[in-house]
Amino acid sequence: MPFKNRVKRPPTAQVGLSQAGDLSGMVIVTCSLPMNDDNTELVVAHTSSGAEALAKKVPKARVVSAFNTVPSEVLFGVFETRRKTTRPSLVYCGDDSDSKEIAAELIRDVGFDPVDAGPLRIARYTEPFALLVAQLAYAGQGGPELAYRFDWFRK
Repeated sequence: MPFKNRVKRPPTAQVGLSQAGDLSGMVIVTCSLPMNDDNTELVVAHTSSGAEALAKKVPKARVVSAFNTVPSEVLFGVFETRRKTTRPSLVYCGDDSDSKEIAAELIRDVGFDPVDAGPLRIARYTEPFALLVAQLAYAGQGGPELAYRFDWFRK
């Protein structure tokens, strides 16, 4: 159970959204994963995603999904080594190119190499990928300070 020690989420995301005020035109970078109460599986997957569900709740905001594919425990280590030439990857996706560039800049500032995975609907695949990373980080031998890297091998 990779997320067993995670903080319980509020009963509904609508509670937090109602307190946020008008989000029209705002960029929302979501790192959420729509997990069941036991934190053992996604409650939305493959035909939609938590990021898409959020975008439907705030249709005038610009939603980008990022940072949910790495354990939070790795963030400080990545930041401390951000000046290295080889950086770990971090996938992100969204529908608005300007918002995605803002997210990519934030990802770079933290110390990752941003990998644009495409439109927000790709969160249907990045969210399950996050569970694989969590399984390796929290149930594996190496501990939660885990990041990944995508390399393209070209001729």
